[in-house]
Amino acid sequence: MADSLPRLLVALYGPTSAGKTAVSVDLCLRIRDELGLAPMVVSADSRQVYRYMDIGTSKTTLEEMRGIPHTMIDVAEPVRKLELETFVAEARREMEASWAAGGVPVIVGGTSVYVRSLLEGWEVDAIAEARNAIRRDFPRSMAEDAYAVLTRLDPKAAGTIHENNYDAIVNALARAMGNDPERSVAPATRQVVLSVDRPAADIDQRVAATYDRQVELGLRDEVLGLDERYDVLAQYRRLGQKSPNQVVHTHGYTEWFDVALDRGKPVENLTGADLDEVRTRVVDRIQTHTRRQRAAIPKLTGVRPARNANDAFNAVKKALEAGPPTPARPAAKNTQNPKRKAGPQRSNSQRPGRRGPRRG
Repeated sequence: MADSLPRLLVALYGPTSAGKTAVSVDLCLRIRDELGLAPMVVSADSRQVYRYMDIGTSKTTLEEMRGIPHTMIDVAEPVRKLELETFVAEARREMEASWAAGGVPVIVGGTSVYVRSLLEGWEVDAIAEARNAIRRDFPRSMAEDAYAVLTRLDPKAAGTIHENNYDAIVNALARAMGNDPERSVAPATRQVVLSVDRPAADIDQRVAATYDRQVELGLRDEVLGLDERYDVLAQYRRLGQKSPNQVVHTHGYTEWFDVALDRGKPVENLTGADLDEVRTRVVDRIQTHTRRQRAAIPKLTGVRPARNANDAFNAVKKALEAGPPTPARPAAKNTQNPKRKAGPQRSNSQRPGRRGPRRG
């Protein structure tokens, strides 16, 4: 059966606390048991890629996996950001191995750039080239100028990033400038793209409940362990948002260190009142983050809602039973300038090095 099947790629995207993990594992079990195929979850969570950040990221446990292979979890230490091109290259290798064995990769996560890059076949080498050029033209001392260019190129992305978060600005600019469709990688033959979501009020309640459960599971000890392992608080005090350690750029952790700095004390000395403030900040920020995640759902091509694993399985089964897909047409070439090279292109008003966007 596997030899005659198209390369099928399934994606489950949705906000934090929507229940993606349970739906994805139930779906994979049905793919395995009822279709006789070998599913593999490709985690598309930009926080679960980091080691030692388990409880605070609600990292999928072995018990929750229920025997379904998971990849792209615990692939890097949080001492520095895992770049998009590194994630995509490794994830694609895992997906190719799954297809070669007649399996079905199932992308699961709430990081839209991870999900879209795999579904749409982004040419991430071009993004890496753009990032390097941006860093040369916009050193940290010119973060304000870089943010001004990002605001012009991608105002929605700029609205989700703090104007002093240099690394996030550079990455967003690189995506805006470097994702050239003419250099994209051929996507899977057939795709099933599903959204797992809940009403906003329900999500808000689940976010709060999730944090309380994380505290019960030992989140404080995990935060203290990370601080001891990486000297997080001292580095954060010295570098602020410029700290490369991803612990302080992850909701659920950074608030512990923010409150410690505000109170002028080590994390282990935070009082009950301090911890109440940590909880308030964590819940508020993650609830706000889920709004942005939900806003990304319509950007996924062909996305359809899945209320539960049964909806998801029926969509997968229908895709496998459908006729041969229509071959995708190659991207249209630029006929106005045949000498144009593939890769990041900028107009004069978008070229790094200009001090802010041109006003018309």
